[in-house]
Amino acid sequence: MRNISYRFKRKPFMNFKIGKVIIIIIVALGVSMFFPHLIRNTYVVTIGNKRIVRTNNKNTYLIYAQMEDGNIKVFKNTNNLFEFKFHSEDTYWALTLNRKYEITAYGFNIPILSSYQNIVKVKGVK
Repeated sequence: MRNISYRFKRKPFMNFKIGKVIIIIIVALGVSMFFPHLIRNTYVVTIGNKRIVRTNNKNTYLIYAQMEDGNIKVFKNTNNLFEFKFHSEDTYWALTLNRKYEITAYGFNIPILSSYQNIVKVKGVK
């Protein structure tokens, strides 16, 4: 078999199909990383339970909340550099069981993948 590298010497990267595919994959990954930050919801909930999950020396605070219609929804409360959120532990300990709060959260809620909406802001409701 002859050396076929001479075919590729003078062709630009974007002329190859694989170059276009790589660029599309990079753009898709970039969009998917920042897209959850664009989806925000505000809920009025009653805190039912709280739990700390520790993996790889990193804490994830899970908050189990009852919605106004009676459904249970799980939120996570983690620090996020992109959102300038650094006080997740304080927020976790400030939440009191059986009290109503207005929670603003972003992201997707996919329980089977352990992907929950991250809490951004909490405000007490009387």
